Amino acid sequence: MTEKNVSEKMDKAKQKESQAAEKTQEPEDLRQLLAKAGETGSYEDKLRLYDKALTLDPLFLDAWIQKGFALDRMGKSKEALACYDRALEIDPENLGIRCLKGFAFNNLREFEKSIESYNEVLKANPDDVFSLCQKGSALESLGRYGEAMQCYDKALDIDPTDVLIREKKLRLLEVIYKKGTLADSPDSSFN
Repeated sequence: MTEKNVSEKMDKAKQKESQAAEKTQEPEDLRQLLAKAGETGSYEDKLRLYDKALTLDPLFLDAWIQKGFALDRMGKSKEALACYDRALEIDPENLGIRCLKGFAFNNLREFEKSIESYNEVLKANPDDVFSLCQKGSALESLGRYGEAMQCYDKALDIDPTDVLIREKKLRLLEVIYKKGTLADSPDSSFN
């Protein structure tokens, strides 16, 4: 074998190695984009990075979820819902996305839709404390205090140490006390 042949084979091997490295780096680049987005304080910068990741891979689930979360935090909950719907197309069984949809509907003050989202989660996981708490908040916003109290009570049965839910329950009891009624409670005839 001549020196020229050896050199050509080495060049081809390096080229193949370089191409293989590029293919394995692309997913790493996506994760790096998400990590960089997580480090930036600006939601606009986060969105640019999520969009860049989605340009590289339109099926990148985490980018859709994080983009939706950033949009919701920016007060763009309708746009966030579109991202969550896209994420659910990719992973229809993801309960976390359904929770996030419920949160976005809460922010839009579409409490019935919010409750539907949390009910979907609770159907699959009846002991999801976060969904119980958020469903309780949505019910409370609709003035359905008895149902809200039931959600808080069930959540506290599951996790009696949850301070946030205890506070929500105490605030609801205060509201009920001031109004003098728990109109939709099973024991409302005793008020």
